[in-house]
Amino acid sequence: TGAPPSVHGIIENEWHDRKTNQRVYCCQPLRPYDLVPPLPPTAEKPSRGSLDGYSPERLLSPTVADALHDATKGKGRAFALSMKDRTAVLMGGQKPSGAYCFDTRDGRFHTGAFYGRDREHPWVREFNESKLADTWFDTKWERLRAVADYDRFAGPDDGLGEADGFNGQGHTFPHSLKGKLSAPAKKYYDALEGSPYGNELLAALAKKAVTAEGLGKGEAPDLLCVSFSSNDLLGHRFGPDSHETMDVTLRSDKMVGEFLKFLDEAVGKGKYTVVITADHGVCPLPERKAYPSAERVMVAEVVTGLEQALDAVYGVKGGWFEAFDGDVWPWLYLNRETIKGRNLDPDAVAGVAAQWLAGRGYIETAYTRKELEDGQFPPDQPFKKMAALAYRADRCGDVIAIPKPGVQVTTYKGGTSHGSPQPYDRHIPFLALGAGVPALGKRTDAVSSLAVAPTLAWALGIPAPKDAAVLPPEALFKK
Repeated sequence: TGAPPSVHGIIENEWHDRKTNQRVYCCQPLRPYDLVPPLPPTAEKPSRGSLDGYSPERLLSPTVADALHDATKGKGRAFALSMKDRTAVLMGGQKPSGAYCFDTRDGRFHTGAFYGRDREHPWVREFNESKLADTWFDTKWERLRAVADYDRFAGPDDGLGEADGFNGQGHTFPHSLKGKLSAPAKKYYDALEGSPYGNELLAALAKKAVTAEGLGKGEAPDLLCVSFSSNDLLGHRFGPDSHETMDVTLRSDKMVGEFLKFLDEAVGKGKYTVVITADHGVCPLPERKAYPSAERVMVAEVVTGLEQALDAVYGVKGGWFEAFDGDVWPWLYLNRETIKGRNLDPDAVAGVAAQWLAGRGYIETAYTRKELEDGQFPPDQPFKKMAALAYRADRCGDVIAIPKPGVQVTTYKGGTSHGSPQPYDRHIPFLALGAGVPALGKRTDAVSSLAVAPTLAWALGIPAPKDAAVLPPEALFKK
């Protein structure tokens, strides 16, 4: 979208909806929509997402794909492909030509009935029926290069703080994908998408989209959005300094090179533009002590401690929160009705809560919604402006907590995550190459990730999405 969460509304993967008093998933539809093709009747609950299918209805800003549709009157096609539903849905926007994601319950790529289809595109059906996803069932994931390279650059294979892999995998190579299964099933598909082979599967679908749809050969420019989710899934389990993350990165580099060669042949050299970026970085495993303040803190410990502190301050026991847990962290949603019923001011209680959180040794600072709405952003509080860009009054909580460098406030005893304004979470690649892109080399100055969307729009020759907050990097346009 080129817009911050304060505008586009997707403040987290999940948030607490005060109107319905329910947890809401970012691409949960406003009414149920079937998956296309349908899942087998024996399918389990989804590993992530909602039971109601998916749609972009909770996204409040148009995407580049939407801008392309409007500017070309539908002649420019946009396809969004991913392993995860939310990435396909949110990249594709409201009117994509196709949005497809992988479902580990049946090992197939699906779209949703929201998009007006009762059958998947023929090339997707053909891809699913080829059973390419089953190809790696007997494969053991081994390192791409010599072990010594990994030890040198990433440290030990069994690093402190690593979580177990998928489907019974431990911390070390080699990693079996099938585990104890005798035939492909959900746990195998979980392991597949949590390995470099998930990327290979998605790349194969992306190539199929280009050839079957003739992308890049129509009367208007086309857009192909591909989100390689396997890197994220591995980063969560093993951390950024693991053998696994180094290996998937090396393989990703190789895969991108092969994809560029494919585009040279399928579309033609000089006839396409590529932008490579990411949605976030990741925190080093706290146990590796990359930062003096690094530690792992359980969310339950924070919740219990704050509740007891509020009990002590106000002399009333419990009932302070509508939502405060691992799903909505780092936001705290106060129970405003209960607080008002006690003749207390919710803003004052939020202030006490923020002060208590900021006083923990593992928390950098905390802000109340009132502070984020005051429009004051002192230079010595850079995190406040970042938090304000992530804040939307009708979806966010009453207090946001920002951990110190290297701290993970989590529900998991191993692995890591992201979601803070610390540099390691917001430092991402932004590479542009191809048709019309001048060879400027590496830029050393900071460039906002919000420049990605308008840069894509520029490459397509269309206006940027209407809520885009910044222009593309000025130097990109210098010939």
